[in-house]
Amino acid sequence: MEYGTNDIESLEQKKQLQKMRQEVLTKFLTKEARERLGNIKYGHPELADEVENMLIQSALTGRLKTIIDDKKLKELLQAISQPKKEQKIKFEDK
Repeated sequence: MEYGTNDIESLEQKKQLQKMRQEVLTKFLTKEARERLGNIKYGHPELADEVENMLIQSALTGRLKTIIDDKKLKELLQAISQPKKEQKIKFEDK
């Protein structure tokens, strides 16, 4: 199987992106919080990705200034996983 130049560049970009993600998560999450996020990734990968993306985006824009411990991560997960309230508009005939 041969790889073209674009394939190799794409793989390198993915590796660099993954490395950057891990560096940010290591910097801003405690060991316990990283373990919890890793465990969540097994059962709910989409939820874990959403949390990771949110944390990384906040870190890169400078909004995340403190270390996230396990308790804060639980609160964040709870807020994200709560069902969104649907707004219903009722029209009444008169």
